Amino acid sequence: MGDAGDFVGGDAVIERPNLARRPLLDSRPVWVAGGVLAAIAVVLTGVNLWEFVSAQGAERALEAEERSLRTRYAAVEAEVQAADRRLAAVSWRQLEADARTMQEVVARRRVAWSRLLVDLERVVPWDVRLVSIAPMVDDNGAVQITLSGVATGRDAWLRLLGRCFADSSFSEPVPGSEEAPSAGNTLGYRFQLRVRYWPEGRP
Repeated sequence: MGDAGDFVGGDAVIERPNLARRPLLDSRPVWVAGGVLAAIAVVLTGVNLWEFVSAQGAERALEAEERSLRTRYAAVEAEVQAADRRLAAVSWRQLEADARTMQEVVARRRVAWSRLLVDLERVVPWDVRLVSIAPMVDDNGAVQITLSGVATGRDAWLRLLGRCFADSSFSEPVPGSEEAPSAGNTLGYRFQLRVRYWPEGRP
């Protein structure tokens, strides 16, 4: 008796292939693995492409910012150079003199003339006549007053000095000039006096 796969027909024996004897190859894991790897490759390619595009955009943004900063730097540098040229053309001595003049003007405006005249009236003797009153502010902010006037005699002039020493609104009187009556000076005893004035009283 032959095998199940043998067919006996007459004298000839025909063998059929026994498929059960050969191992069957399952290729599905290979296809699955290949698909997974392909998907991973696609994902990695997309990530790399996104990073490349992001890097390109960041680089372009940095380049634009750099150009903007260079433009601003050039503008600021031009302004600085223009300011330097303007400052170089300034006459600092004249500016300093103008500033002192302005300070003096402001200080003069702060002086209450009505109060100053009242204080002077208190110290000036009856036989002394003031011709001019010139207030001035020194570097420390103190008010200096230059008085020019005519007295009936030197005694009246000396009384004015003494009263300036004694009064609380004045201090440090310094005679500037004296001129006794003469043929060229018939008005009287001329004098000039510089004294420090304290509007609020001596400290």
